Formats: sequence, C-alpha cells, structure tokens
Amino acid sequence: MESKGRRASRLVGPSTNPVEPVPPPETPPGIAEPVESLTHVPASAKRLTEIVIPAGGSTSPGADAVADPAPSASDDALTDFGRAAFAALVQSQTALARGLGVLSAELAGLALSGIDAAARTASDLLAVKTLCDAIEVNAAFTRSSFETLVGGSAKLSELGSKLAVEASQPILTQLGRGWVRAARVAF
Repeated sequence: MESKGRRASRLVGPSTNPVEPVPPPETPPGIAEPVESLTHVPASAKRLTEIVIPAGGSTSPGADAVADPAPSASDDALTDFGRAAFAALVQSQTALARGLGVLSAELAGLALSGIDAAARTASDLLAVKTLCDAIEVNAAFTRSSFETLVGGSAKLSELGSKLAVEASQPILTQLGRGWVRAARVAF
C-alpha cells in the first residue's frame, strides 16, 4: 500500500487586498455628542427617595407623606413574622439535613453488613463437601438475611419518622404562632 506523502507547506505572505482604515461617521449637526463619562446623572433619573422637597413648598397635599413615610407597627410585625418564618425554615432544613445524614449512614451500614454476609457465605460454600452442608449454609444465609432485613427496616422506619417529626416541628410551631397572632387581631 502506498502512502500519499506529505503535502508541501504553503507560503504565508502579505495579503493582496490591503485594508484601508474607515473614517468614523460624522454626527449630524442637530444631535448631541456622546457622553464620555457617566458622572452626571440627570435629575429625572434619580430615585424618588433621593428627591428632596422643600418644607414650605410642597406641590400637592400628599407630597409630604410620600417624601417622609413613617414606619408603622404593622410593618414591624410583618417583618418580624417574615424573619421568624425564615428562621423556622432554616431550622427545618438543618434538621432535615442532619436526619438524612443519619439515614444514609444507616443504609450504608446495612449494605456493608449484607456484603459481608454474602462474602462469608461464599467462603463457606467453597468449603462444602456434601449436599447437606450446602443446604445448611444456604439456610443460615437466608435466616441471617431475613433477620437483617426485618431489623434494618424497623430501624429505617424509626429514623424516618423521627426525621419527619424533627423537620416539621419548627414549621408547625411557626404556623401555630401565626394562627395565634391572627386570632388576636380578629378578636
């Protein structure tokens, strides 16, 4: 089979089409020049809270209320309720993470004990000389596997219910406080 060989390298040289610089477009006489810096902000771009209204010269009767809003007690209560609800959510998530860590550690332990039991059974099966011994090894493996399954499921069920209680407790407590506040306001 013949090889195609190497290609000859191409020579890199100057381009045959020279590039000429394009002059910038001229702005028409009626349009303003572009702004070079953004240090000057027009008054219309300022936020409403930054505009100062003179004390004696309000433009409308409600202008003083817009310029100087007074925080009310209901705003503080709403803010406190929001903070308390967020704190309850954080506590719930912390309990959930902790509980899931314990649950995953238990699952890993069950898996490792199952692998260990299977390895012991396999080594015991290699030492079997009669059919009666093989049946005995398999029966012992089945018995231990069933006991591990029942014990592990009971432990996982207990951990799952404990996880549900610990994760929901902060949220339910906060919800109860909210209902008590709502009942006080209603009566």
